[in-house]
Amino acid sequence: MLIDYFILKPNRKVAHLTQKMNTIQSLKQQHHQALNYRLKRFAVTKVGIASAFTAGAGYQALNGNSGKSNKLSQLSQFSWLLRLL
Repeated sequence: MLIDYFILKPNRKVAHLTQKMNTIQSLKQQHHQALNYRLKRFAVTKVGIASAFTAGAGYQALNGNSGKSNKLSQLSQFSWLLRLL
């Protein structure tokens, strides 16, 4: 009876908590892997390409110091990307 009370019951509780912690850790790892997969998939899709193009074109337009001809030449550099859309 004392062995059961002092050794076996606490051991069961520790084993149960260990199992719960392992399950939580496993779920966190799966969530992290799924998030990485979704980010990679988003980067390859047209939405990701379009948002990257928009950000790059906006950045180039803000940094351009000369007139319109310079901006048109910069847009012509990205014309291949527009064809993807």
